[in-house]
Amino acid sequence: MAEDVSPGAFTLVELLIVITVIGILATLAVANFARLRANAKRAACIAQQRGALEAAYNYTIDFDPPDGNMNISTLEDGGYVAENLCECPESPVEDYDDYVIIWQDDLPIDVDCLIRGDDHSWQP
Repeated sequence: MAEDVSPGAFTLVELLIVITVIGILATLAVANFARLRANAKRAACIAQQRGALEAAYNYTIDFDPPDGNMNISTLEDGGYVAENLCECPESPVEDYDDYVIIWQDDLPIDVDCLIRGDDHSWQP
């Protein structure tokens, strides 16, 4: 004799299918969110490097820096950049010295991220 199932009830198989589909969608959403968050941090780091390069040009007007590398904390100490511009969004420590400015022929030519290196590189 067949078991009587009311028309509004779900079977165990239907519930398992729904739970599986929800799990797959949740996995895709979390993976997509993590990727978007990483891309946003990378974009913020590049924007900060561009701002640091502009500040380095202003620093050049007031001083004659030697060729080589200079930590961004020098610009922050002189008031050329805000403290938050000196920090990569992916930095594990708030030390405000995550970028290095490269000088050549008395001009800043590049800003490098010390936290992620080539992953956060850009073309000035």
